[in-house]
Amino acid sequence: MNAWTREWLSVAVMLAMTGFFYWLTPTAAMVHGGSIFPNVLMILMAALAGIKVVSMLLFPQSKEAKTGERQPLWRFFLVLAAMVVYVAAVEYVGFYVSSLIFFFGVTLVIQVEERSPRSIAVRLAVVTGFLLFLWILFTKVLMAQLPKGIFF
Repeated sequence: MNAWTREWLSVAVMLAMTGFFYWLTPTAAMVHGGSIFPNVLMILMAALAGIKVVSMLLFPQSKEAKTGERQPLWRFFLVLAAMVVYVAAVEYVGFYVSSLIFFFGVTLVIQVEERSPRSIAVRLAVVTGFLLFLWILFTKVLMAQLPKGIFF
Protein backbone atom coordinates (compact mmCIF):
# COMPACT_ATOMS: atom_id res chain seq x y z
CA MET A 1 0.00 0.00 0.00
CA ASN A 2 1.50 3.33 -1.01
CA ALA A 3 1.58 6.47 1.13
CA TRP A 4 -1.27 8.16 -0.79
CA THR A 5 -3.62 5.25 -0.10
CA ARG A 6 -2.55 5.20 3.56
CA GLU A 7 -3.40 8.90 3.86
CA TRP A 8 -6.93 8.37 2.54
CA LEU A 9 -7.31 5.30 4.72
CA SER A 10 -6.27 7.30 7.80
CA VAL A 11 -8.96 9.90 7.02
CA ALA A 12 -11.58 7.16 6.60
CA VAL A 13 -10.55 5.53 9.88
CA MET A 14 -10.64 8.87 11.70
CA LEU A 15 -14.13 9.62 10.41
CA ALA A 16 -15.30 6.09 11.23
CA MET A 17 -13.93 6.42 14.77
CA THR A 18 -15.68 9.77 15.15
CA GLY A 19 -18.98 8.24 14.09
CA PHE A 20 -18.45 5.25 16.37
CA PHE A 21 -17.65 7.47 19.37
CA TYR A 22 -20.69 9.62 18.62
CA TRP A 23 -22.87 6.51 18.56
CA LEU A 24 -21.18 5.16 21.70
CA THR A 25 -21.45 8.33 23.82
CA PRO A 26 -24.79 8.51 25.66
CA THR A 27 -24.98 12.31 25.76
CA ALA A 28 -28.68 12.32 26.69
CA ALA A 29 -27.98 10.35 29.90
CA MET A 30 -25.11 12.62 31.02
CA VAL A 31 -25.42 15.32 33.60
CA HIS A 32 -25.82 18.85 32.31
CA GLY A 33 -22.52 19.91 30.77
CA GLY A 34 -21.00 16.42 30.97
CA SER A 35 -21.30 15.89 27.24
CA ILE A 36 -19.34 19.02 26.31
CA PHE A 37 -15.90 17.40 26.35
CA PRO A 38 -16.75 14.28 24.29
CA ASN A 39 -18.70 16.37 21.79
CA VAL A 40 -15.84 18.85 21.40
CA LEU A 41 -13.41 15.97 20.83
CA MET A 42 -15.66 14.44 18.18
CA ILE A 43 -16.07 17.78 16.42
CA LEU A 44 -12.30 18.30 16.50
CA MET A 45 -11.68 14.82 15.06
CA ALA A 46 -14.11 15.45 12.21
CA ALA A 47 -12.64 18.91 11.58
CA LEU A 48 -9.09 17.55 11.50
CA ALA A 49 -10.15 14.85 9.06
CA GLY A 50 -11.70 17.56 6.89
CA ILE A 51 -8.53 19.66 7.05
CA LYS A 52 -6.51 16.59 6.07
CA VAL A 53 -8.74 16.00 3.02
CA VAL A 54 -8.45 19.64 1.95
CA SER A 55 -4.67 19.63 2.36
CA MET A 56 -4.38 16.36 0.41
CA LEU A 57 -6.42 17.84 -2.45
CA LEU A 58 -4.72 21.25 -2.51
CA PHE A 59 -1.16 20.04 -1.96
CA PRO A 60 -0.76 16.68 -3.70
CA GLN A 61 2.34 14.72 -2.82
CA SER A 62 5.23 14.27 -5.19
CA LYS A 63 5.95 10.81 -6.60
CA GLU A 64 8.80 10.38 -4.13
CA ALA A 65 6.50 11.14 -1.19
CA LYS A 66 3.78 8.82 -2.48
CA THR A 67 6.18 5.89 -2.43
CA GLY A 68 7.68 7.05 0.87
CA GLU A 69 9.85 4.91 3.04
CA ARG A 70 8.06 3.13 5.87
CA GLN A 71 9.20 3.47 9.44
CA PRO A 72 10.79 0.52 11.25
CA LEU A 73 8.33 -1.87 12.87
CA TRP A 74 10.12 -1.72 16.22
CA ARG A 75 8.84 1.85 16.69
CA PHE A 76 5.26 0.63 16.45
CA PHE A 77 5.81 -2.07 19.06
CA LEU A 78 7.71 0.31 21.34
CA VAL A 79 4.87 2.84 21.23
CA LEU A 80 2.34 0.05 21.78
CA ALA A 81 4.28 -1.17 24.84
CA ALA A 82 4.55 2.41 26.11
CA MET A 83 0.77 2.77 25.84
CA VAL A 84 0.23 -0.35 27.95
CA VAL A 85 2.71 0.85 30.58
CA TYR A 86 1.11 4.31 30.53
CA VAL A 87 -2.39 2.97 31.16
CA ALA A 88 -1.08 0.87 34.05
CA ALA A 89 1.02 3.71 35.50
CA VAL A 90 -1.67 6.40 35.52
CA GLU A 91 -3.34 4.97 38.63
CA TYR A 92 -0.10 4.69 40.60
CA VAL A 93 2.01 7.62 39.44
CA GLY A 94 -0.79 10.02 38.55
CA PHE A 95 -2.11 11.44 35.32
CA TYR A 96 0.22 14.42 34.92
CA VAL A 97 3.54 12.73 35.70
CA SER A 98 2.80 9.60 33.68
CA SER A 99 1.41 11.69 30.79
CA LEU A 100 4.50 13.90 30.74
CA ILE A 101 6.78 10.87 30.54
CA PHE A 102 4.57 9.06 28.03
CA PHE A 103 3.94 11.97 25.65
CA PHE A 104 7.55 13.12 25.72
CA GLY A 105 8.90 9.60 25.23
CA VAL A 106 6.53 8.76 22.39
CA THR A 107 7.28 12.00 20.56
CA LEU A 108 10.98 11.18 20.76
CA VAL A 109 10.44 7.62 19.51
CA ILE A 110 8.35 8.63 16.51
CA GLN A 111 10.59 11.58 15.60
CA VAL A 112 12.06 10.89 12.17
CA GLU A 113 14.47 13.81 12.03
CA GLU A 114 17.75 13.70 13.85
CA ARG A 115 17.44 14.72 17.49
CA SER A 116 19.17 17.84 18.70
CA PRO A 117 19.12 19.48 22.13
CA ARG A 118 16.88 22.21 20.68
CA SER A 119 14.35 19.74 19.22
CA ILE A 120 14.24 17.84 22.52
CA ALA A 121 13.68 21.09 24.45
CA VAL A 122 10.93 22.12 22.03
CA ARG A 123 9.17 18.76 22.44
CA LEU A 124 9.39 19.00 26.21
CA ALA A 125 7.95 22.53 26.12
CA VAL A 126 5.09 21.47 23.84
CA VAL A 127 4.23 18.46 26.01
CA THR A 128 4.36 20.60 29.16
CA GLY A 129 2.16 23.24 27.54
CA PHE A 130 -0.33 20.60 26.44
CA LEU A 131 -0.51 19.17 29.97
CA LEU A 132 -0.96 22.67 31.38
CA PHE A 133 -3.87 23.14 28.95
CA LEU A 134 -5.37 19.82 30.11
CA TRP A 135 -4.95 20.83 33.75
CA ILE A 136 -6.79 24.11 33.16
CA LEU A 137 -9.47 22.36 31.11
CA PHE A 138 -10.19 19.61 33.61
CA THR A 139 -9.70 21.37 36.94
CA LYS A 140 -10.93 24.89 36.17
CA VAL A 141 -13.43 24.50 33.32
CA LEU A 142 -14.88 20.99 33.65
CA MET A 143 -14.16 20.68 37.39
CA ALA A 144 -13.28 17.03 36.94
CA GLN A 145 -10.60 15.24 38.88
CA LEU A 146 -8.02 13.25 36.97
CA PRO A 147 -6.30 10.21 38.52
CA LYS A 148 -3.94 11.20 41.30
CA GLY A 149 -0.95 9.07 42.18
CA ILE A 150 1.94 9.13 44.59
CA PHE A 151 3.21 12.50 43.31
CA PHE A 152 0.02 14.54 42.78
